[in-house]
Amino acid sequence: MTKYSSLLLVFLFLPKLVGACMFPNQGNEYDALIKLEKLETKNRYRLSVPRIIESSSGWPTVTLIYSSHELDKGCKEGTLIDGTQTICLPQEQIREEINLNNTWEKAIDWVSNKNSYEGEIQIMERENFSVEVSVMWETEVCLTFGRKVIIK
Repeated sequence: MTKYSSLLLVFLFLPKLVGACMFPNQGNEYDALIKLEKLETKNRYRLSVPRIIESSSGWPTVTLIYSSHELDKGCKEGTLIDGTQTICLPQEQIREEINLNNTWEKAIDWVSNKNSYEGEIQIMERENFSVEVSVMWETEVCLTFGRKVIIK
């Protein structure tokens, strides 16, 4: 009897767990959380993002993404017969994970319960590349992403 009760509970709650996060949270509301300020030094920016959103761990992952303007060769964007959109990806993409604070600064932020994760970033200028910053917050149920273009 216990076996069947447990099985029934799994079938009752499984759709809620599976459907809880089929797609990550993303969009303009999360993009707007990323604050970027150009500093006087060439290619340096001050970045600030909330540490915690929607019960996240408090340690967002910040990544610089360099994408070439040249697209994959032979790729054509369009719509297939079934309505599926095809997109062309950059020929080259370089990702660089950024650590805004060292371990000591993170400890101080955690103890002081600081609301934002902030620091300075330096970008490299690359000819025919766009640069954006991507922030990922890990939450219990779903990942949340925000993006901000630095160089188009």
